[in-house]
Amino acid sequence: MSIAIPESTLIITFTAVGLGFMSNVATRLLVDLRKERRIKAEVAAFDKELKQAVADKDKEKEEKLKKKKTQMDQMRLKASTGRFKVVLVTWLPFIAVYYLMANFVGGFAIPVAFSPIPIPYIVAANGSMVLIWWYFLSSLSFATLMTKLLGTSQT
Repeated sequence: MSIAIPESTLIITFTAVGLGFMSNVATRLLVDLRKERRIKAEVAAFDKELKQAVADKDKEKEEKLKKKKTQMDQMRLKASTGRFKVVLVTWLPFIAVYYLMANFVGGFAIPVAFSPIPIPYIVAANGSMVLIWWYFLSSLSFATLMTKLLGTSQT
């Protein structure tokens, strides 16, 4: 027994995976990942040290660390702005592709996939899913794998 997968379902899945891949490539090109990881590690170590000083009630060390807090907050902000550049570059093209997909499948409310598992708010009573939910699930399904493979994860 074979299962017939609608062509639009495959196109949406491949598009979601392709856009995820392009987003990860943009991350590799626009973000200094080594610097980002170094900053995150330094900030995490500072946070841990400050938390420990507060827990140990070491007022002298806590005051010394609080003087460095502004600098650490600036570093934290610097680490997050690199990822924001990727959003700025990819957001409009992704929206355009999404609207093109909607035109291809016949609209935003047209069922494009069917699920045997009832998922509240996502799957309709007849088991159908519209474009946004299938695209979201397809994208989410491959996102972690792609970030690990391309080395763009934040950890």
